[in-house]
Amino acid sequence: MTTKTKILPTKEAIRLTNLWQKYGPNVYPLDIAKLIDGMFRDSGFDGKLTTKRGRFDSFEGCLVRTKDSQNWTILLNDRVENKRRQRFTHAHELGHFMCHRGLRDRFEDSDATLNDFRDEIETEANLFASWLLMPANIIRDEFSGAKWDTTTLCQIGSRFECSLQASALRMVTLSSKPIAFVVSRDGMISWACKSASAPYMSAYCFGDELPETSHALAAHKAGGASLEVEDAGDAWNRFSHARESQYFDTSGRGYQYTCIEF
Repeated sequence: MTTKTKILPTKEAIRLTNLWQKYGPNVYPLDIAKLIDGMFRDSGFDGKLTTKRGRFDSFEGCLVRTKDSQNWTILLNDRVENKRRQRFTHAHELGHFMCHRGLRDRFEDSDATLNDFRDEIETEANLFASWLLMPANIIRDEFSGAKWDTTTLCQIGSRFECSLQASALRMVTLSSKPIAFVVSRDGMISWACKSASAPYMSAYCFGDELPETSHALAAHKAGGASLEVEDAGDAWNRFSHARESQYFDTSGRGYQYTCIEF
């Protein structure tokens, strides 16, 4: 009996990054369409991967296999006006193709699934997308000395044309500093990530309330905040003082982003 080898999203992202940087234009923001075209040349893959844009009601992005073939199509919803979000969705669906196409014939992604970090497959596709769009070598060259705050995240987002959430995911996985990133809505945590050196956090999981003495909760109650870094004391860990900065999503989805450094 043979066991199917798990395809690691980070390994696949690094492989495509090396292909792009060695044989492609090697310019960023990454041109996903050119990357897809280049990776299929002389790849030996018996099939095609194409991208089509249109107006769809049920999803933001979709990867679907044509019946009785090895041809796949990425569908991107033009109703999504945020082009950075479209880019990340494009990379996310490419992640499904690279890592998960052996599991099923169709992957549909809405706002809910793209932000569902409790689902292993969706988490892997997000991880693939963030690593592909924001390579470690460029981030280390250009942002190694940057402060951990929402201003830096905005700069990274502009550099790679990615969302703050995607930029945060990438920075946290690369950082040796004790840092964390929290996404919340209506005072409740939707998703969070922290670096390996960051301490235990009293509020970290989906459904947790923002800490009572945190600036994040105060900013939520006030309906907004500046990007300035503020001392949060022991709001997140009673043994480690932290600093916070806030950013509020302007797309109308109601998300609040908090950068934390211990």
